[in-house]
Amino acid sequence: MKTFITAALLTASILSTPAMAFGPSAQTLIPDLSFPTPSSETVTQDKAKLGK
Repeated sequence: MKTFITAALLTASILSTPAMAFGPSAQTLIPDLSFPTPSSETVTQDKAKLGK
């Protein structure tokens, strides 16, 4: 019984190898994340009213 299971697993892995080779790659599954560069905000004295 062990030899039958071993033979079945080897046969299945050998037959599935070409199908995995033509499958989607990991590069197409995860998209590249690109963020825009942050713009600097102007600092004025009127925006921060800490004492009031």
